Amino acid sequence: MKLAAFSVVLAVAAILSGMSAPRDLGPKTPGPIQFMLSTTFSTGAYPSGIAAGDFNNDGIPDLAYVSSHDGAICVALGNGDGTFGPCLDSSSSYSPYTVAVGKFDGENLDAVVGDLDYGNGLAMFGDGTGYFTSNTPLITNDHVPGGIVVGDFNGDGNNDVAMTDTAGQGHVYLFLGNGDGTFQPVRKFSTGGHVPTVILAGDFNGDGKLDLAVLNTAGGVSHGSLAILLGRGNGSFDAPLLYKFPERENHERTALYNPSAIAVGDFNNDNRLDVAVSFRDSILHDMGYARILLGNGDGTFQQGALENAGQQPNWIAAADFNGDGNTDLVLACAPDENQGEISVLVGNGDGTFQPRVTFPVDGSAPVQLAVADFNGDGKPDVATVNQSSSTISVLLNTTVFPHIGQPPQNHSPTVPRFADGVPS
Repeated sequence: MKLAAFSVVLAVAAILSGMSAPRDLGPKTPGPIQFMLSTTFSTGAYPSGIAAGDFNNDGIPDLAYVSSHDGAICVALGNGDGTFGPCLDSSSSYSPYTVAVGKFDGENLDAVVGDLDYGNGLAMFGDGTGYFTSNTPLITNDHVPGGIVVGDFNGDGNNDVAMTDTAGQGHVYLFLGNGDGTFQPVRKFSTGGHVPTVILAGDFNGDGKLDLAVLNTAGGVSHGSLAILLGRGNGSFDAPLLYKFPERENHERTALYNPSAIAVGDFNNDNRLDVAVSFRDSILHDMGYARILLGNGDGTFQQGALENAGQQPNWIAAADFNGDGNTDLVLACAPDENQGEISVLVGNGDGTFQPRVTFPVDGSAPVQLAVADFNGDGKPDVATVNQSSSTISVLLNTTVFPHIGQPPQNHSPTVPRFADGVPS
């Protein structure tokens, strides 16, 4: 998996008047983290998933969202300035709950959704205009899908799909793509825990083969676990390596804290992938937090920092939001039923983070977010899908990036110019 990088343009001019003098190149350190609410637009009722990608091949990131209530999968085409056109609806008879993007037939950007009613996946093929005109079912005949990730898990150059279930003993369902829009029969792997939800891909042991990170949100005497399934490079995985969460991660509180999401990035700049886990207070609806798990480079982790993350964090993602070369975190939080916000934790580059900075979301109950450069200024922006208010909010990053001779190295694997969700 390549690590995403954000280019900072540096103009250098020579003054040809007998002697040369450099121009004022601006600040050498990033400014305070800043986001501006760009636009909020309506969606179908109670949207639950969001993904960014270029669905009409114009080089500008668009947004896809799904709503199980309406059976909708819609694409809002980006205008390149942080605003979006009307949603193009490719509704179906299914109840899509989660969404990811990839290229499954070698043509335009496609999407894959998890169906809430039947527990299967559905690969939906884009026509290059923002609509999905055909689909292929990904049959599991099992439980409700939890998370979806796209990657090449057998090294053949084709996009594959991995999904989790959310009931009983947890499993990952793997569909190897043939590159022509068809898939091989499903393969099934244990996650070693219960109620797996979020699933991400990365190389956690440095062997060049794509692995899986799965969040088990419950299981036994612990309150869930992080499962790492090391890939063998042939479409199969080793037995899961588990990092179990204590029953109560924050021992200063009496409430129970439940894991809600995970993000992957190199948080201490040692060229090993780490994981950040968001936890929310399930009883008092009080302050949530993020636990940093530092990768040992072999698929195992050591406990890192515990950071305040905001109230009721539902989602977490990693990117370099201030251009200093360190990976930061952003969380979608729901302080109460009538409001939402994002919390940004600026990374120090050693596995710790600065105190969170919050920005309001013009919507309620943001349940997921997507990160991409929506206005083409080289900075990662944030879009939240707000379930209770049935809206999407786009927050543009207005942080002053440092002007340096070389582009900063961003250790997050998440945000190119347009984030199509496909590891490369």
